[in-house]
Amino acid sequence: MMLLWACTSPCSAVLFYDTADGGHNTTAPPGAFENSGWQYEGTYGGFLGTIIAPQYFITAQHFGLQGSTFVHNGIFNGGSDVTYNVDATVNGGLGYWDIAGTDLRILKVQEIFPYYAPLYTGGSETGLTMVTHGMGGPRGDPILVSSTLHGWEHGAPDGTPRWGSNTVSGIYASVLGDLVTATFSASGTAEEATLSGGDSGGGLFVNDGGIWKLAGVNYSVDGRFDTNNTVGDGTDFDAALFDRGGLYQGSDAFGWTLIPNLVLDDPSSLYASRISSNAAAISSIAVVPEPQSALLVMLAGVLALRRRRVFTPPV
Repeated sequence: MMLLWACTSPCSAVLFYDTADGGHNTTAPPGAFENSGWQYEGTYGGFLGTIIAPQYFITAQHFGLQGSTFVHNGIFNGGSDVTYNVDATVNGGLGYWDIAGTDLRILKVQEIFPYYAPLYTGGSETGLTMVTHGMGGPRGDPILVSSTLHGWEHGAPDGTPRWGSNTVSGIYASVLGDLVTATFSASGTAEEATLSGGDSGGGLFVNDGGIWKLAGVNYSVDGRFDTNNTVGDGTDFDAALFDRGGLYQGSDAFGWTLIPNLVLDDPSSLYASRISSNAAAISSIAVVPEPQSALLVMLAGVLALRRRRVFTPPV
């Protein structure tokens, strides 16, 4: 049985193969990764969400409700923080929609977002370059097997958004629907990264013919790990591994499996709830107006803002 660890505990965020620098990739991606989804991210409590329609954002279910606002932070929009109020009256007063059989959750705001992410609705994610987003801190202590580096523990949190890249390695069928997967490889992309605690809810984007589209929402990573299979000794840990070989994977509750230490690396993987498998359900909730309607909606939002400015008393 494959054991996955949901990225919710208060540890690190997007972890890089090439650097432990806490300031790495904390601003909008440049060059080949420009416009790769950073601009659509925002904070929902202590986690990220992705704007997918004029009044809707998508995130993960498993960390629960995170308050009454969604912030399109200045670090993402290139300006200043803009706070949006979550509409708690939707869906019969529930306040959100969960996509059945998945970890996906959609929320609506009362105001109007200036732009939103296109969804990937194809079936060919495997092999595409991807960029993912998360919050937390840089990587932690090195993991050694017979004095050889195999990866790094998840480090301490710092609440800083980061982005990293990878290549989609496949689709994994889980009890929570299809998951987009990618391995943490020593010979991967220029900004090779994986996930850890605090990254849940962040958007995973793929480059589809030159256009970056939302293909997943961060859910989990492989784990946990240990240097032995002794139950209750407290030595298990969470880690980003470019080679799991020689370590045990599992848990005290469900048992431990030794990963053979072979010549070739056996990297750990990240997992994100797949958008394309649920695109119809998502689009039925997060409605995107036709171009003409969208323009009218935006104009209405501008007029509303102007009216509020006119009648706001001086302070």
